[in-house]
Amino acid sequence: MKTNTLSLLAVSTLLLTAACASEDTTGKQEQKQENKTDGLTTFVMPNTRATRTTGEYDGSGIDFYWTEGDRLWVNNGTLIQDTKNNISSKLVPNPTTPTAVKRAATASFSFAGNYTAPNYPVRYTGKNSTTGDKVTIKAQQNQTTPNDASHLGESGDCGTATAYKTYTAEGVDYRFTLDHKASYLTLLPYSTINFSAYVKLTQIKITADEALSGQFNFDDSGIDLGSRPAPTPTNRSITLTLNGGGTNGFKLPIAAKKEDNASVIVLPPGTYHNVTIEYSVYDQYTTKSFTFKREYPTLALTAGKNKKISTDLKQIKVYYVPGSWWVATMGPYKNEALWYVQKGDPHLDLTPVYAARRGATPTSIPASICSGGVWFKKRANIPGFAAWSAPDGTNKNYGPDYFSYSTALPQGVPANIDDYFFAPLVLCTTGNDSRITVGNNRFDFWTASKYESSGYYGATIFVVLKPSPRVGINGEFYHTEVPYFYEYQ
Repeated sequence: MKTNTLSLLAVSTLLLTAACASEDTTGKQEQKQENKTDGLTTFVMPNTRATRTTGEYDGSGIDFYWTEGDRLWVNNGTLIQDTKNNISSKLVPNPTTPTAVKRAATASFSFAGNYTAPNYPVRYTGKNSTTGDKVTIKAQQNQTTPNDASHLGESGDCGTATAYKTYTAEGVDYRFTLDHKASYLTLLPYSTINFSAYVKLTQIKITADEALSGQFNFDDSGIDLGSRPAPTPTNRSITLTLNGGGTNGFKLPIAAKKEDNASVIVLPPGTYHNVTIEYSVYDQYTTKSFTFKREYPTLALTAGKNKKISTDLKQIKVYYVPGSWWVATMGPYKNEALWYVQKGDPHLDLTPVYAARRGATPTSIPASICSGGVWFKKRANIPGFAAWSAPDGTNKNYGPDYFSYSTALPQGVPANIDDYFFAPLVLCTTGNDSRITVGNNRFDFWTASKYESSGYYGATIFVVLKPSPRVGINGEFYHTEVPYFYEYQ
């Protein structure tokens, strides 16, 4: 049987702006016709970066590559999928990220049949696709490596083209430009809070009023947006899980850096309303998590285009938690500490999640994600509060008066919250961290100390969680590194 060997030059157009994608200035030599097999026609894809179907963000757009499982369709009156391709033999490691999915710069696809027309429509409907007239945008997408969008094809990426017959010295080629028909969000979150390296970005979730995921009809023009599913709680969101998610994920740098966490979501084109993007983070040391939210009234996504969103994740309360091995002049003296504990109506509240750091500025010491603390009345709201005497009328600021007092600690949030300040339960470990575990049973705060000839005399305010919460004060201090007690802002 006569074999027709057809070479197709495939180029995709995916940029941040409406401009057409530019090709590489190198590697433009077409691959020679290959894979001649009786009864099959071979479509050869040359080494052109915009041709392919997986990608990485280069700072201005997404560069594409072929990966295992990519398939093509030709519309020859009926939709015909390639019988075989040579992607497996062309795969090479990512030169900048060896752990990323292997990729191919060139590929050839063989189709059964005889192709003689001046042109043919070509479709790409996703990795391991089994139908050429449907595309499924996944509600659950997964990216294992920063700036490696090898999940695009299996998440809903798609494209169309018209292949035109071209006569060359070697024979007849069919060449086309592959136009991607999905839309793409490249997210580059960072935080000027400067979180510890233990804090990982675990997933990104986007939600809108309209359906973002589900099955769409697909034709030679692309996605039929008229076939968009009716919105449901399930299809109104897409979640991108990063590096397995859960307790693992990508870095959260202090400034946008694509190598650390560039994350790509595939979506259908359209204008979306009441959009929320949620960034979930997890602290591997404290085991605490937090979700940052950004809201947009509308978000317009164009077929074949990438929209970059770089967001500073700083919508969380940050506490500066100074601490030391030694009692000093910071915080209340013993008399004042007794007023806070005995008359300050303390309440245990384990629900607030916040960031805490030992240093006063973001560049000094990284922050951790922490939770839990105690509400105390501010000194201005404690009747009779005095620095020169304790609530019992005695002066306990001076001398080695090793008294001890504790009382039950009710849980909850005080009704008149503006009258109180929140003291975070943070253990300051050695090494100038603010890492904590709320599961620890005891938390201590230094008070200020007075110096006499025999040494420093201060106290510790303590909180015990088990077996039942208690708050108290000891008229002594321990040689351990704990935070100072003061009216946190």
